Amino acid sequence: MGFVDRMNKKEDEKTEQENALPIGEHEAGESFESMIPPVMVGQSAEPAPEHEAQAPAQPDVVRAFDQDGREVLVPRAEWREQVLPNLVQSAWENPEQLYLLIVNSLNEGFTSEMAAAAQQLYAIDTIPARGACMWAVILIQEGRLDEAEEILNGYLAKHGDEGSVLTNLAQIAAMRGNQEQAETTLWRAIQAEPNIDNALGWYVSLQQQKGGEAAANAALQTIATLPGSWRAQLWQARAAMLAQDMPTAVSLYQESLERAPRPVPGDLLMQMSGDLGGNGRLIELIGLTSPHFDPEVHGLPVGNNLIKANLDQGNADAAEQLVKTLAQFGRPDWKSGLEFWEQEIAKLRGAQGTAAAPDQIQVGMLRMEGPVWLPAGSPGRGLFGPKAAGGPTVTFIGGTAETSSQEAQVLDGPGRMSRALPLFLAEQVEMRTAANGRSMLPWAMGQQSGFVVGAAAWTPEMAVQGVAADGSGSQYVVTVHIDAAVEPWTAELVFIRTSDGVTIGELDAEFPSASPEDGLLGLANEVVELLGGDEPARGYSVPHSFSGYLSRLEQLLAARCTAMEGVPPSFLQGEREILEGNLYQYIEEPENLASRLLLVETFGAIERVRPAVAAEYRERLEKLLTERPLATS
Repeated sequence: MGFVDRMNKKEDEKTEQENALPIGEHEAGESFESMIPPVMVGQSAEPAPEHEAQAPAQPDVVRAFDQDGREVLVPRAEWREQVLPNLVQSAWENPEQLYLLIVNSLNEGFTSEMAAAAQQLYAIDTIPARGACMWAVILIQEGRLDEAEEILNGYLAKHGDEGSVLTNLAQIAAMRGNQEQAETTLWRAIQAEPNIDNALGWYVSLQQQKGGEAAANAALQTIATLPGSWRAQLWQARAAMLAQDMPTAVSLYQESLERAPRPVPGDLLMQMSGDLGGNGRLIELIGLTSPHFDPEVHGLPVGNNLIKANLDQGNADAAEQLVKTLAQFGRPDWKSGLEFWEQEIAKLRGAQGTAAAPDQIQVGMLRMEGPVWLPAGSPGRGLFGPKAAGGPTVTFIGGTAETSSQEAQVLDGPGRMSRALPLFLAEQVEMRTAANGRSMLPWAMGQQSGFVVGAAAWTPEMAVQGVAADGSGSQYVVTVHIDAAVEPWTAELVFIRTSDGVTIGELDAEFPSASPEDGLLGLANEVVELLGGDEPARGYSVPHSFSGYLSRLEQLLAARCTAMEGVPPSFLQGEREILEGNLYQYIEEPENLASRLLLVETFGAIERVRPAVAAEYRERLEKLLTERPLATS
């Protein structure tokens, strides 16, 4: 993820939208005139009738989030006909909500649908300029220029000059071909409010067309002298930095920050940090941006640049603190971005770790009985009915995977799969056969405690020795090896009788790494069939989202291991994503006992090692479990 240099215009400077979309990236080295933004609600750039650009094609769906925070994609026709009218009705008497709804709807391409709402906002808005501009913008887009002009002039007659109102009047003049009036009105707009992005960009572009780069720079310098101006200095700083004049650029950034209101506008921090990051000035980025960064106001858009700068500087702790702070707001539209940064932080910590000498590493074995979400003594065991005694014990031993890469595999997909599959197969044997299913995984002990992933499969001798040393009394051991050198991956199982070390059978299955159900579910069925499996335990079934389920099994094990002695706090990463994933899995199938118990056990494990994070989810968890009780029959 690169540095980004401006806020998405769905983000109001004072109020962040609940369904903000990702922001665009800035290519280092662009001249300032190429960054003139497009026409946006309430702010206008110069129209170009000779080369009129077509409106971008709208997607066939609208992206939104349900009451549980899950992303949903609603067909546009359904959104227009069923969702949007209800949203307008609910916000009809609330100007703030109505304004945000109109802004988002216009950005989604719903213009005519918002006409009545914009007219209502004009009538009730407590910020008259906003209401006038919003209604005028829709009238302009519908070609009703006379009506829009009347609305805007009416505002000026009552309230006096206002930047956004004048900018839209300038656009009307330009659309009528009156360029002289457009430029005169535009200058009035800048004098009234010198920091309207589109007005500034339009005016500077006009001066450049007349007199080239020198005229554009002179226009910026003139605007910079106006009372309250800070955006012109921001553009001047960009030009200075592109000219390799960093002292001047830093001085201009400082002046812009000093003259800006408080809290500092998000797009100021966005452009400044994006320009600095894109030009490799990370120390200046952190030093200038961090003191003014307010997570609640500036959110993930500015946070992205600060997190990336700290990571690029090797400051994993600072980056992690930013991620944790932003995660506390529970924004569903930030979820994927924060998950990405958590993974990047984990990679950095792994790269920064000092490798221990082989003779300093002690490897032991973790042993899990049955399903990882059904520990001994759990009251959940009674939900599945009694299990017949006397069956053999089968231990699945994993923790080995090979790839085409020579990199460490603890954090990658093959490493996780080398742990998740043995856990799942042991669960299947326990819940679908008369045998007892166990799993074992290698674990590094000492100062660098953590999972171990070997590149070569267990030999029969090593597997038998590992099970024997554990003293678990397994009659059979099954080695589980993941071959991820090519796509699709292959899971390779070798069945060994522990009494004499004889290999009694082998199974393998290819599966796409992105959809492991296409192969691994069939492999599990073969294992169960070999062991004479019958009907599954009462109430047991595998959740439909198999790939996610495998990940959650491995994550529960990781959360429990974090509480073990000698495990560094940084061992567990992405605890919020883990809880979110379990919550969504349960919401999808509230009747699934495995999902429910996995959620409860995972919450308990994370609560022991990250109590503050768990506290953020306790109320939501309790509400879900209460609203979706277990079936009584």
